[in-house]
Formats: sequence, C-alpha cells, structure tokens
Amino acid sequence: MLTAVRNWFSGSQDDAAEAAPMCFVAAVEEPLRERIAALVGELGPRVEQFSSLAAMLSALPEGQPDLVVIDVGFGIDAANEAVARLAAAKKRPALQILSGVEISTYEQLCAVGQVRLAGDRAGLRVQPALQPPFKPEALRKVLQDLGLSRKAGKTSVTLAQAIKHNWLELWYQPKIDLAAKRLVGAEGLIRVRHPEFGVLPPAAFLPGAREEDMLTMTEHVIDAALRDYEDLAAVGASVKLSVNTPVSALTTLPIAQMLREGRPRAASWPGLILEVTEDEIVNDLTVANDVANQLRAFNCSLAIDDFGAGYSSLSRLRQLPFSELKIDRSYVSDCNNDRTSAGLCETIVELAHRFGLKCVAEGIETPHESHKLQGFGCDVGQGYLFSKPMPKADFVSILRRRMVHKSEPSANGPHAKLPPLRFNAKA
Repeated sequence: MLTAVRNWFSGSQDDAAEAAPMCFVAAVEEPLRERIAALVGELGPRVEQFSSLAAMLSALPEGQPDLVVIDVGFGIDAANEAVARLAAAKKRPALQILSGVEISTYEQLCAVGQVRLAGDRAGLRVQPALQPPFKPEALRKVLQDLGLSRKAGKTSVTLAQAIKHNWLELWYQPKIDLAAKRLVGAEGLIRVRHPEFGVLPPAAFLPGAREEDMLTMTEHVIDAALRDYEDLAAVGASVKLSVNTPVSALTTLPIAQMLREGRPRAASWPGLILEVTEDEIVNDLTVANDVANQLRAFNCSLAIDDFGAGYSSLSRLRQLPFSELKIDRSYVSDCNNDRTSAGLCETIVELAHRFGLKCVAEGIETPHESHKLQGFGCDVGQGYLFSKPMPKADFVSILRRRMVHKSEPSANGPHAKLPPLRFNAKA
C-alpha cells in the first residue's frame, strides 16, 4: 500500500527513488531518533523512524531504503545481525552507524569498528560513525558522498578529467602507535570529489590512467602533503605524513627540487615519507638508491609498502635507506587466527627491527589483529579499526580537539593522561 501511494504521487517508484531517496533511522531513544530524522529530512530524503531493529527490518521489502541509520545502542550482536539482513536485501542500502553518546574510549572505538567491519565485509557502503554533536554539515556530506543529494548516474570519471577540473583531494588515514595508542602519523590517500557523484575512491578513476597523468597526480599529492603540514602545525600538532609514490616518479619528477622549494621551514617539521611498493622498487635499486640519498638531505625518506607481496630478496632491499617496512594487508587480515599469516607478520616485524626500521601494519580491522600485532612488537598500525581515510578538514578538527584537551588544566597535574583516541567518528 505504501508503495502504491508513493507511485501515485510520483509517477513511478523508480522516479520517486531518484527524486527523493529513502532513509530509515533506527535508534533506541526517541529524542535521538527524532533529531537525526529531522536533520536528514531537512536535506531532502524521505525518512521513516523505527524504535527497534526488528521493525526496521520488517519494513525493508516495501520501503527499499537507500540509507539506513543504525544506533549501536541496540547492541553489537543485534546491529551485526541487522547488517547481515541489510546485505541480503533485494536493494542493498548504505549504512550509517550512529552513537547516541560521544565515542571516547578505545573499547567504544573497537565496538563501532566491529559494526563497521561487518558492513564492509557484507559489501555495504559504510559511512564513518556519527556522534554528538550532530551537525547538518556531517549528514550533508554523507548524502553527497553517497549520491543521495541529487540524481546520481553511473560514474564515468578519468584521472585526466579530475586533474583538469581540480577535483583531486588528499585524505588522511591516521597511523597509531599500537603500544601507546597514540597518533604518530598519517598516510595521505588520493580521492576525487566529483560535483555530481560525490567522493570517489581510486578504483573509480585510476584504472586505465595514462603514465603522464599518474605523474601529474603524484606531483599534486606531494605538494598537497607539504602544504597541509602547515594546517596541522597551526593547531599545535607535528604529524609526520606519508604519501604513495610510483617508482617512476622518483626518476622522472624533480622531487628533490619540490622538497627544497616547498618543504615547511619550521624546525618542528618531522619530514615526509614516500611509500613505494616492494614489487616496483626491486626493478631498479641502483637508480632508486641515488634518488633516496638525494631526498634524505631534505628530511624525506622511503618506506616499502605492501611488503611480502613482491617476494623480493631482503638482501637487495637492504641497499636502500628505508625508514619503514609496511606489512602487506593480506598477511595482517585474520593474523590472530591464521598461523601462516601470524608467522609471516612476526617474521617481518623481526626483520624490520634487525634492519633498524619501523614496522607498520596496514589494513587492521579488528581488535584481535591489533593485539596480535602489538604482541609481535609491531610499532605502528593503521586500518578501519582506527579510522577510515578522512578529509583534511576533519583530520585537522580532531587534532585541534586533542590539543585543546592537552592544554586544559587537570586535577591530576600537568602529566595527566590525554583522553583516549577516537578517529572513526567525524569531528
């Protein structure tokens, strides 16, 4: 009946879905439910509210929502079960995780991460968790990124178009000291903000890209990372950034000149890391070694990314002055259960330390993986457990909030412990 009424007013269900997307909001407390529904409704989509996950799930076949907001207050098991049902629906919606309270502890961060991981593994488009204070800007960005704020067609974007129209953005994923649970750096990852399709990941615009466009993008990424440090330093944070760089850029782009002219002049600048993949770097170690030595003069170092995927000789890799060794995510995944992966991770950590390198694990998705890697002595981790990549403005906002906490007087004295890290929620 509900579908028939919508069709009568809108002409067809397909047209209605395009003109006014549907959003389901399921939250435990009525004030929270109404607050989120009101914010979403003001931005255009139709909204239906539910006080239980069961009621929401029963409405799926008829309502066919484009976005479902789930309150983690229902419990992790119940939320994960609902995620599985959403994934099995005829029309699979995007998932927005919601917390009625500020996510302020490591345990809360991991709990939200479990629901996020369930959604990611189920193939849903999972958005970063919303938490108080709930701002229209945050929801507006979610709807825009999902293509629900306007009629969205099939994305057809090339890297050349993104460069021409200045759509490239550098987003940041925090790198966390696994033992101290504190921020120690961030990796810059390229995104495209398309005026119609919203934010697009590399898979949407890099396949088939020309070599010259890849080099232009790399130049943009390095310049952006150097500029962005100034914004981070402005809030009192000295964060070492890293960016992905194809090996061809080391010999083609004037990176040394870019660093000499564009690097921050502040004495506190910790430098820049260029991440190159293992399988690329082994093809021309002599040339790469010369370039690496030039870059070192400008406080720039190399890191081996996706280590273990290229099966290269460690004795050859020792020729280069690397600063980090990043464990390939295929070994990190389920390393707490898979003995082979666990053994490889432990071996790579030991090798990194023998070479005097910092070991970084990427793609950490569960607390169990994090704890296992910490037990191996892995220095740094990054992944969806801690945070998805975020726009620079969100990253700066989080750093600013942390620095405010650090500067506030404490009854426990000047060395009082800072509030726990939280990155998964938007600032």
